[in-house]
Amino acid sequence: MTSKGKSYRALALTLTLAAVSGPARAQVIANLGAELLSWQAVFDTNFVPIAVTAGLLLALVAAMFSRIAGVVVFVFTVAGAAAYGARDAIIALAGG
Repeated sequence: MTSKGKSYRALALTLTLAAVSGPARAQVIANLGAELLSWQAVFDTNFVPIAVTAGLLLALVAAMFSRIAGVVVFVFTVAGAAAYGARDAIIALAGG
């Protein structure tokens, strides 16, 4: 069998499985959403302080080589942390 024939067979199998699994997709999507929300809670509690600290340390290291690079990294770290902290307000302003 040629490579093209194998790819057509794999595509046909994929499309068949997608058509058969129609009703189960909603449940899978709901479970993925719940898992994402649980990861966000863990990220908020455990990772945000680490990410901000790492960003500030990166700004310090960048400042050793160039003041402009240090300022840029610092500004992006602070802006990113502020935007992440205000994400609920931003989503509400967007009408979501």
